Amino acid sequence: MSPVVAYWSTSFAVLASKLFIIASFATIGFGLKYIDDAFDEDRFSKTTAKLFAPILVLLWISVSLFDSVSATVLFAILIAVLLSGKVDNRIFKLSALALIAVVVLTQYAHFSWVPLAVLTIMGVTDEKGNDYVDAHETGGIRAFFFAHRCGMKVSTLGLCITSLLPWLYLAAFLAFDTAYEFVKLLDYLRVPAIGNKAWRLPLAVIILNKFK
Repeated sequence: MSPVVAYWSTSFAVLASKLFIIASFATIGFGLKYIDDAFDEDRFSKTTAKLFAPILVLLWISVSLFDSVSATVLFAILIAVLLSGKVDNRIFKLSALALIAVVVLTQYAHFSWVPLAVLTIMGVTDEKGNDYVDAHETGGIRAFFFAHRCGMKVSTLGLCITSLLPWLYLAAFLAFDTAYEFVKLLDYLRVPAIGNKAWRLPLAVIILNKFK
């Protein structure tokens, strides 16, 4: 194989791996919110959610086995959800057990412990803060911050700036979060009085509107 062909083959493989990680995070974010809303809010088809759950678990395991940093970030999300008491239906409980068993057995020695600790703590903070603003219907920056779970976004940015995480994982986490928020947008589109809830619109939509 010529050096030029080898170079382009390597570059393509690297690009493909990065796109796989980003697409996997986006799919997982969408799937988690869809399943959660299907079972807890009756907003979507439970049958579809049941079919989606094992696919989501397999994808989660695949990307975790493929990439140890992805395993770290996704495991932090999972542990934060568990510690916040958000795993409250059978599908999520079974999926969580499967993920913990496989990821811990295969990736424990490869976890990046500082990012895992920081993201877990900020994930729990986001979940608790989100519960608070939902219950009290407060406004302002604090409500916006927790309504959109900005703690993990800011901490991921900080970890990338300090070189504790590669920048790829900021893109991956934002893909996860945007897909998660997109499911919320699907629900908002069915709400007639959407104008009264503008401050709770998905963050990505607000940002895009700034550039119109």
